[in-house]
Amino acid sequence: YAALQNGATHVDTSVLGIGERNGIPPLGGFIARMYAADKEYVKNKYNLTKLRDVENIVADAVGVSVPFNNYITGYCAFTHKAGIHAKAILNNPSTYEILKPEDFGMTRYVAIGHRLTGWNAVKNRVDQLNLGLTDADCKRVTNKIKNLADIRPLSLDDVDKLLMIYGNAKNTDSHHAILTLS
Repeated sequence: YAALQNGATHVDTSVLGIGERNGIPPLGGFIARMYAADKEYVKNKYNLTKLRDVENIVADAVGVSVPFNNYITGYCAFTHKAGIHAKAILNNPSTYEILKPEDFGMTRYVAIGHRLTGWNAVKNRVDQLNLGLTDADCKRVTNKIKNLADIRPLSLDDVDKLLMIYGNAKNTDSHHAILTLS
């Protein structure tokens, strides 16, 4: 990046690190650095949503997968998990994200089916599902999610099912029994 700041007109990059020799930067990492320095310039000059396509084409051509932790396009690039971290992301994404996932055609994901989840993340999902549960309800269901996640991994479908069952049971005042089921 410093080379561009000082007048270089071309920069060699690699895609997914393939063909990297002697410090050639990965394209995704380089784009991320330029974006962090001058977001509007990079957004106007490059079609950022094509980065994922380029990396997928190269990955398919050489028979590898895009690494889960790859810059920008990896599965975990915009995934958030821990309670306080997830709360901050939900309130103000720029607290933990210097890059906006939507600028790259990516989406943010707040994982909630694990023992580290916080009630704010669960409340966010409850709101997405229009279940109308109170904060106290969300805190109770969060504890249930954490307990179940200690036994086995929970998918988003598992969590949604639990939330919907709890929400429906709340209407018949039998929701407390849901929290005692395993």
